[in-house]
Amino acid sequence: MDIEVIPMEVPRDEGHQVYIPSIVWNQLQEELEHELDQRFSAFGLIFRISVFKSKFSTEDIDGVEWYAYIIFYSVYGAKKALKQSGKIKIGETEIQVRKKHHYRPHTKRELSLQKAQELLTFYFGFNCWSSEVVYMEREPEGETPDHLRYACMVRVKMPREGLCSEGLGVAEAPFSPTAPSSRGIAHMTARRFAYHSAMKIAFSKFIIIILGNGKITVEVDTTQEDIYVYDPAWDNPVVKVNEINYDPDAEEECEDLDDITEEELNALLDAPL
Repeated sequence: MDIEVIPMEVPRDEGHQVYIPSIVWNQLQEELEHELDQRFSAFGLIFRISVFKSKFSTEDIDGVEWYAYIIFYSVYGAKKALKQSGKIKIGETEIQVRKKHHYRPHTKRELSLQKAQELLTFYFGFNCWSSEVVYMEREPEGETPDHLRYACMVRVKMPREGLCSEGLGVAEAPFSPTAPSSRGIAHMTARRFAYHSAMKIAFSKFIIIILGNGKITVEVDTTQEDIYVYDPAWDNPVVKVNEINYDPDAEEECEDLDDITEEELNALLDAPL
């Protein structure tokens, strides 16, 4: 039986990507991206659409020529899209859908938390998961004089599937020893980023499995190693969270808290945990 495994990772170009060589389009690039998303999302969840203006294009009576790449999470989705070559019309163009033959070397990268939640929801529906904070405490032993450090453990459950994935996250936030308010902001920011990191790790352990007969299931990768050792004393939930609102554009800032300004910290703290 043919089986496809979709981990919570950025999909490879190879097998997941289709190429559209020529589209005549006279409107904005963002509108073309939206049009492609509307047409091709019928074949599977799309990770990314990249649209470019052809360097040979001229704005004459025939319009502007563009080309595009579409990356699906699922190989099955890409195969379905390839079968539609010549059958889809974008603007005045009956587009050709081709397989790309030259790929960039693949580097394994985990999905952002937003993308991972979107992927799981696509296959298993809204409210398919819930989460709880099992542990959230300051870790003074690992701190430096001008940083605060927090550790967080979360548990993400998929009740219908009887699955549970745990994530352990640690985060530090800088503060100015001469500014009392800066220390309070650092406490809140370190907690928030520790939570975010733990959630991302918990979601990264889910693996979606698509069987050849169309059945879709999910498993938890138990081989991943956590950065912290689990303590059974943490098993008393402190906070229960069903959803969290955050700015996905700020996600990359989690990687480098040392460079973040106090104004940026304030902006990140606008939404309550």
